[in-house]
Amino acid sequence: MALFNIDLASAKDKSLSKLLLSAAKPFLSKYGEVQYLAIDSAARTLTVDVLPLGERDTIRVELIGYGLTSDETGRGWLTFAQLSTSRQWLTLVAEKALPERRIMLPSATPMALLQAML
Repeated sequence: MALFNIDLASAKDKSLSKLLLSAAKPFLSKYGEVQYLAIDSAARTLTVDVLPLGERDTIRVELIGYGLTSDETGRGWLTFAQLSTSRQWLTLVAEKALPERRIMLPSATPMALLQAML
């Protein structure tokens, strides 16, 4: 019988979500304000809410089946099996714009650290 009932995976996800939120804000600032970011490592989902510049309503983006990879140059990529948004038209645009289902990460991304944490 455990003295403490601590869900370590949930605590790790919350901590990682806060860290990624602080990194996503400047990365996406030219498009809008990142208001929420949550990672669920068990379900392999990444959810982001962004308030686009000039808009009143947020857009939710969900990456399902996420992963991290590096190419032959060492550049980091966020990969995903499926992408959905709260706007059907935007989901269609994203599917067309990202046929390889990957997003290039900033060059300063600490890939080894992220891969260990995810």
